[in-house]
Amino acid sequence: MPKPITYFILAVFPIATQISGAVAADTEWNRSVLPRPAQPFEGVAKRTLEGSRAAFTQPVKAPPDAPNILLVLIDDAGFGNPSTFGGPVATPTLDKLAAEGLRYNRFHVTALCSPTRAALLSGRNHHAVGFGSISELIGGWPGYSTNWPTSAASITQILQANGYNTAAIGKWHLTPDAQQGPAGPFDRWPNALGFDYFWGFLGGENSQFDPLLAENNNVIGVPKEKNFYLNDAMAEHSISWVRNQKAQAPDKPFFLYFSTGATHAPHQVPKEWSDKYKGRFDQGWDKLREETFARQKQLGVIPANAKLTPRDPAFPAWDSVPPDVKKVYSRQMEVYAGYQENTDHAVGRVVQAIEDMGLGHNTLIIYIFGDNGASMEGTENGTFNEIITLNGIPLAAEQQLKAIKAYGGLDKWGGPDMDPHYAAAWAWAGNTPFKWGKQVASHLGGIRNPMVISWPKRIKNKGGLRSQFTHCTDIAPTILEAAGLPESKEVNGVAQMPMHGVSFLSTFDNTNAPSRHAQQYFEILGNRAMYKDGWIACWRPDRIPWKLDPPTLAQFAPDKWNPDNDKCELYNLDEDFSQANDLSSRYPDKVRELTALFWAEAQKYQVLPLFGEIAFLWGFPKHSTDQTKFTYYSGTENISSGMIPPITIVRIASAQI
Repeated sequence: MPKPITYFILAVFPIATQISGAVAADTEWNRSVLPRPAQPFEGVAKRTLEGSRAAFTQPVKAPPDAPNILLVLIDDAGFGNPSTFGGPVATPTLDKLAAEGLRYNRFHVTALCSPTRAALLSGRNHHAVGFGSISELIGGWPGYSTNWPTSAASITQILQANGYNTAAIGKWHLTPDAQQGPAGPFDRWPNALGFDYFWGFLGGENSQFDPLLAENNNVIGVPKEKNFYLNDAMAEHSISWVRNQKAQAPDKPFFLYFSTGATHAPHQVPKEWSDKYKGRFDQGWDKLREETFARQKQLGVIPANAKLTPRDPAFPAWDSVPPDVKKVYSRQMEVYAGYQENTDHAVGRVVQAIEDMGLGHNTLIIYIFGDNGASMEGTENGTFNEIITLNGIPLAAEQQLKAIKAYGGLDKWGGPDMDPHYAAAWAWAGNTPFKWGKQVASHLGGIRNPMVISWPKRIKNKGGLRSQFTHCTDIAPTILEAAGLPESKEVNGVAQMPMHGVSFLSTFDNTNAPSRHAQQYFEILGNRAMYKDGWIACWRPDRIPWKLDPPTLAQFAPDKWNPDNDKCELYNLDEDFSQANDLSSRYPDKVRELTALFWAEAQKYQVLPLFGEIAFLWGFPKHSTDQTKFTYYSGTENISSGMIPPITIVRIASAQI
């Protein structure tokens, strides 16, 4: 890193005696009411300067010694992926921060992208702020409206109004598809939700090599640079922003939200990263889970009495896979692992830059390794083009082999010529030791992710492990307490919904601090759970997450599906870390208690009706502009995928390559 240039400025003042001394109007205010009221003029203004006294309005300042904050969110990653938590993927940045800070092994998310982001940035349950599902699916009920309410100011709006500079770099995924263009509206773009600066992409996924990017309230298009790669560019924009901010205002703290598009599909990474893992996954997913599980126990990130949950019949046994297909599957995981290591490397570049500036000691870093469990959306076989799968056309193994040959061979997997996703069983292995994964909010594979927190100035138990129940809604109140700020009661004249999360700052100092988050509901696409005081009841409708075919969905039609018929499982998570021992038959009273509590919470937080986000599949009105004519004038370009004219794809019985 080049050494910074420092200039010392000598201020020269007139020798003449001042007529009247200047005083500063810097009155403290009730920080729970934002923004700060206009400051009254406390000076004196006579007809001339004779007898006048100046007073200067002061900018809003954060509380003394408030920390800088770096919030990192990785996409589509599992509890058993990173080396820090026993996984096969080298994550040296996560390792380093864990050694300097704390690992949390009972941190929970929502099982899906947009809902976790809404809960993380608002401190409220995701349905309560309108994000019962991803921003692409808008339902006609409050919990699925994707309409972030003004009564739920984001953590960023609160920090910004209290003297922080704020930036979001990377994936956003909180703006509905139809609003991702120059006509807006922009109230759900990052700038409107408290970010001074935004650079990244608005949708749920993007190419890593040629993404469609936005900066602030403008879509700026596909990068023209040679050898562009999104993770690298994210790191460079983040470092530049921090340096520029500190050059102008060295004492002003920053909040940087570094939200990667990786490791969401398409799984793309420069070949030198994936080649590091050549042959490392030839043993298959069953053996990989056993190896990961053993390392997790060695590291102590899971208890000694934890059990490895069995493979569900939805996932094939590795030994049943034909040899030529095994080669494809192995390469899929090599690419994913290289992709994930590269992502951790990008985070490391930002962390190193902060430390090189001398800011590391008082920077609170919250590194969340996954907004949900690893994604099973690649189907049983994976896919060279995930768009095919998203259109409900899974590819058989022999079709994959044919397509790979047509695209130039297996070495092309992970490069710019394909949009690949790995086989679902790799995701299952990535969520070791838990069952299931992304979308499945009923089981820990979908809702429990690694988290590491570093703050050298405050955390003294370096390398410590914390096992309190924590949830993504807890991040915002924890940041507020760390910064010495109250939760907002009123913002821009709007009374605020109380945050549903609670601060876990007490765990920074005390390994045995009690869990303050005593109960929490979970729900995504009908998969649901209710946690309370160590117990969790869960219900998973009989649907495999990657099954989007009409017969599968038809069984959940309003006149056919009764959620009360879903089997309830019951676990004591204080004694059963991996959700392995179903106790529902032994404790029917606990099942009834948690069932009733779930429905009460569902009513309270706008979860109802279940499947509200995809009700259009069964004939309910779909959110639509009803636009049927699209006119593009000369120079119109960079239209996001969610705003292109809707083209109906009719699924045929057998997809042809």
